[in-house]
Amino acid sequence: MKNQFLGWLSAAILFTGFTIFFTQCETDLNTIDKAEGLDLATATVNSAGVVAETGGGAMLVDLCTCLTETFDYIAPSGAETDALIHMREEEKLARDVYLAMFDQWNAKIFANIAKAEQRHMDMVGCLLTKYDIADPIGDNEAGVFQSTELQGLYDDLMTLGAASLEGALVVGATIEDLDIADLLELLENDPEIDNEDIVAVFEQLMKGSRNHMRAFNRNLQNFDVTYEVQFITEAYFNEIITTPWERGGGVCSPCPYNGTGGGNGPGGGNGGICPNGNGGGNGPGGGNGGNCPYGNTGGNGPGGGNGPGGNGPGGGNGGNCPYGN
Repeated sequence: MKNQFLGWLSAAILFTGFTIFFTQCETDLNTIDKAEGLDLATATVNSAGVVAETGGGAMLVDLCTCLTETFDYIAPSGAETDALIHMREEEKLARDVYLAMFDQWNAKIFANIAKAEQRHMDMVGCLLTKYDIADPIGDNEAGVFQSTELQGLYDDLMTLGAASLEGALVVGATIEDLDIADLLELLENDPEIDNEDIVAVFEQLMKGSRNHMRAFNRNLQNFDVTYEVQFITEAYFNEIITTPWERGGGVCSPCPYNGTGGGNGPGGGNGGICPNGNGGGNGPGGGNGGNCPYGNTGGNGPGGGNGPGGNGPGGGNGGNCPYGN
């Protein structure tokens, strides 16, 4: 199935490349600059899964320690081991393609989502370390995979994404389509996938992929391109793109406010800095949203508004949520 869509995708990209060249060449690329609200100038991710925003004051959270201390050690089944190995490389494929597409097209949606894919890789990598499973990535550079299937898919997607910016966005939607389908299969149809930490990480990855699908679809609409699903059902795709951006509820929640940061009062409280929480100051006059672009950031009230991806009038200060989507 993963090979069947390539012929369709190639044809679709050629078609959009010809039609949009003449009708959409003045499209404002600023409309596709943000996918997840990350500050690319200050965000860094290290191999231990620690994400820091030097300008935002976010907590430094060691996800590997969290996954080890919060969840019991239960030896993974063979299916769980295989799933972790596969998802580690599949998230790498997404990251590598998006970084390459950003280099070619300079559309920040790719850089933003690539950072999220790095975090997804790190989450799975923490579980590989916890369960002493050999990392399939090893010292492999970008674009190099242990899986021959993923290697072939990467090579094909890179070719198709190089045809046009619109084609690159279709490639992005296709990767998220595949990612969601694979995670659904693991979570819903494989009874051996039942370790709580593995399920929690996979659910977080799938939530992120749904948000990424929303972002790519929104930007394809800017070019009057309709994405045609290849792996998930049409009904599920429509459900994803017609429902709000998903926020909050990360894998680990070390925030002292039990995941809900925020001060209340007139003039606005300053939302907390919960890495996975629901930051937000409540009250008239606003309130600065907590430093969590993927938590429920923002002040509730007139002039309040939420951070990136948030709801409400006005501006809120978005922030820096290490383990969002």
